[in-house]
Amino acid sequence: MLFLQFLTTGVVTGCFLILATIGFSLTRRVEGFLNIAHAELLGVGAFTTWWLNADKDWHIVPAGVAAIMFTALVGLFVARLIYDPIRERGPAVLLITSTGVAFVIGGVIDAMIGTGIRTLEIGLATSYEPFGIRITNYQLIVVAFAAVVSVSLALFLNRTRTGLAIRAMSVNPDLAASRGIDVRTTSRATWLLSSGLAGLAGVMLAVLATLTTDLPFAQILQILAVAILAGLGSLYTVILSGLIIGIAMDVSVYWIPAGYRPLVAFSLVILVLLFRPEGLAGTRAA
Repeated sequence: MLFLQFLTTGVVTGCFLILATIGFSLTRRVEGFLNIAHAELLGVGAFTTWWLNADKDWHIVPAGVAAIMFTALVGLFVARLIYDPIRERGPAVLLITSTGVAFVIGGVIDAMIGTGIRTLEIGLATSYEPFGIRITNYQLIVVAFAAVVSVSLALFLNRTRTGLAIRAMSVNPDLAASRGIDVRTTSRATWLLSSGLAGLAGVMLAVLATLTTDLPFAQILQILAVAILAGLGSLYTVILSGLIIGIAMDVSVYWIPAGYRPLVAFSLVILVLLFRPEGLAGTRAA
């Protein structure tokens, strides 16, 4: 029964990682670099939610929606101000720059929020124990959001003009431009979407965890693990990778101390890459 409890918790962790990684992977595919600052966008979403909810007495729903919208705008602003002017310098320069951006955003959050722990004013979680396995209403919300976002994003990317343009750019930006796709507008839509998803993950982080200013950046290792395991694959590969990493980390607690969870995540990534260097997707970068 204890093993099943860890398995259930792992599914919840995996669903959170799906929300945290989808936007990161989308940026990676379309913009062509690893945006390390994506983790700090989770912090923007989390602490904006906390400020509106706990300090300004907003209900969690409008606070969360406002935080997602604000995070999307912050992500777009950073992209326009910092990444766009140096795009031609290549993915390595963008990667290093994004690390600097992460520290800047983290520093701003530190300066504005300060030290200590923060919690939302949403009341204690309600626990359910079906078949003796404990799960809370907040954990169920994370699972539900992961499912809804995954389905909605799949429909958006496959059924809308903007979604199809994003998919085309992720395959070959030059070819997409030659076919009449507005690359600049599509890039902006990608940043809004990916940053908004980071904001949603930040809201879920605030709901699930006690917030500290160093917590958002700590998520980058797990986000990287999921993205690397998925490779340059589809949305569905990211979903599968998120669940695999989440379950592996939490089930491992059945045998080893919880402090080794990140080690388990990257050990699993290394093991998979030994046999599938392109990740679960089996797709090489162009």
